[in-house]
Amino acid sequence: MNKIHSDIITIGDLAYLDDYNILILFNESAPDELKEVSIIHTFKNEPQQQMLQIGSKILFNEIEYVVEEIGTKANENLFQLGHVSLYFGLEEGTDLMPGSVLLSPYVKPEVKAGDTITFIK
Repeated sequence: MNKIHSDIITIGDLAYLDDYNILILFNESAPDELKEVSIIHTFKNEPQQQMLQIGSKILFNEIEYVVEEIGTKANENLFQLGHVSLYFGLEEGTDLMPGSVLLSPYVKPEVKAGDTITFIK
């Protein structure tokens, strides 16, 4: 079992809107205009090219989520840019975007700077 840990550095002012079941992750290379809507994180250990698979897990601190669906660019973007859009449920008839991942349960976690994200493969 591979574990990749990441620390949340900052949370943009518009990153945590109650009306949207999404969290957008980016590493520190994100442009300023994207930092406002993103959770900025840094990997504590080396990311892997295929960190996300159907059934793999993502933990926010100790709260566990399961990967249900993966967009075609999600692993590549996460590896190269620390970027992925995490959806906690999709409206019926909505397709997952290429850089996105659908997680369950469909409840967005509460996060803050200093929290840990763990990717488990």
